[in-house]
Amino acid sequence: MTYEVIVEGFVLQVEVTHCENIPPAFNAWNSDWDFYGSREIEFKVVSAFCYDDDGVRMSAQPYWSLAALTQQYGREIETALWAEIDANTRRRNGRWAA
Repeated sequence: MTYEVIVEGFVLQVEVTHCENIPPAFNAWNSDWDFYGSREIEFKVVSAFCYDDDGVRMSAQPYWSLAALTQQYGREIETALWAEIDANTRRRNGRWAA
């Protein structure tokens, strides 16, 4: 699935290749993995854009390679992806009352 995330001024199109989101099972005593749950994600940056001071959209690839962006901002991209995935899950499962 493809997501669009904003990290450090870059608008990134990110394709999630593997996503594992296992919720915790507090009544499981088999292993700590079952008790605490696990979250794992693998992704690939497909494209990157940024905006100049005038608000004109320009490609970031002449200045940054996609591999360099992934290496430098990997943690931030992963955090933004989990925020998007969690928001989509909440939206799919129904509205949360405030």
